[in-house]
Amino acid sequence: MKTIPFWMIAMAYLCCAIAAAHGSILTTSCLPFEEDYNFKEDKFDGTWYEVRRLRDPNASQYEDCVVMNYKLGEKGSFVIRESYQHGDEGEPIYRSGKAEPKVFQDARIPKFLERFNTTDPADPDTSIDIVATDYSSYAVVYSCTSINSTHHLESAWVLSRQSELAKNVVELVNLFLESRFTRPDHKWRATIHTADYCKPTVVEQLPVHGAGSSSVALSLPILLLGLLAVKLL
Repeated sequence: MKTIPFWMIAMAYLCCAIAAAHGSILTTSCLPFEEDYNFKEDKFDGTWYEVRRLRDPNASQYEDCVVMNYKLGEKGSFVIRESYQHGDEGEPIYRSGKAEPKVFQDARIPKFLERFNTTDPADPDTSIDIVATDYSSYAVVYSCTSINSTHHLESAWVLSRQSELAKNVVELVNLFLESRFTRPDHKWRATIHTADYCKPTVVEQLPVHGAGSSSVALSLPILLLGLLAVKLL
């Protein structure tokens, strides 16, 4: 009987974790960003549309029609209300959360710890960096969250104040992405926002503790427990 190597089984578990992480890529290192600017929380406040995200090659289903409303809270935090849709026949799915400032003093870029009401209680907060924005038309958001001593889950999104980027900023955003996201697995997927695909959303009226997605995410402790169980077999 042929034995399956442990590392192959371990990677299968990791792929399951990636699929549950809303389009994350497994990586051994996070990208460095050398941008240096004074983040103005009040100018970032308001509604943003996700127009691109890093493509997850293992994803079987994508979130489209993604709309987020950031409301400035206390001490530089944000209350987040978000809606998204699976497929053109799906209805908007809502979730709410909060982004707490991780580092502000002496930080080159604004860093937050983000958590939604759909996050498994056993999972850590998601690290979020706003690596570029002009506040009025676009923002580039990067996430690289550690899952163990050697690997991270990496995600990135391009946000726009409208359902598509203004033509005069498309080239600017493209130049930024091409100069920073240079690995072969850094491929971008456009988020669908067409009127015939997306249902109307009431994300701006979503309660802070509103209902979230009914899908169940795979938590990191369960992942690690599975790895341990396989190793003991």
